[in-house]
Amino acid sequence: MLQVLTATEKQPVKQQTKKLFRIKEEVMKAPTCYTDRLVENIRHTCRFDWMMIEQVEFGEDLVHYVLVGPKGVFLIQLNRTSAPVHLTNRECRTETSMGWKHIYPHPVTELERMTKQVRARLKKECGQAIPVYSLLIFPETEQLKLKRVKANCGDSFEFVNQVISKTNLETLTEPLVKQIAYYCSERQIHK
Repeated sequence: MLQVLTATEKQPVKQQTKKLFRIKEEVMKAPTCYTDRLVENIRHTCRFDWMMIEQVEFGEDLVHYVLVGPKGVFLIQLNRTSAPVHLTNRECRTETSMGWKHIYPHPVTELERMTKQVRARLKKECGQAIPVYSLLIFPETEQLKLKRVKANCGDSFEFVNQVISKTNLETLTEPLVKQIAYYCSERQIHK
């Protein structure tokens, strides 16, 4: 389990390289990972009472990130395609060298199905309805074109911060947040 505010910034790595006649010290950029980028974007919105769990398995579905806080449960799925993506409610296409390729099953349909499944599991576990929101992020795509999409989709982790900020209700109590976080951490896949 990861408390959101405990993340620290990565320091630049210094590396010695050999040139023709002398050794030179170069500063390389610290490697970034999706978790660090997500935490950096939500650090000020999600304060001490939020928890983030990575790689949670609900049945056959793997959720990349689960954020649990007073505003509800936020499921964050990543689509790591680097090609341009055009997304509508009916179809999802990616650009290839041979033209546009349709993606099946539709990522938004899969996200909705997974959200309903998680909502039902949490209701059974907690004994009450839990607000569950889902987000689909395309962090590597060159271009994301959305047309009348009913789901929360974006191309950067800043979008997660915007969705959490728009959610006004704070319906979950601290014991309930801890119960949900514990339930999710039991299903976490450690790599």
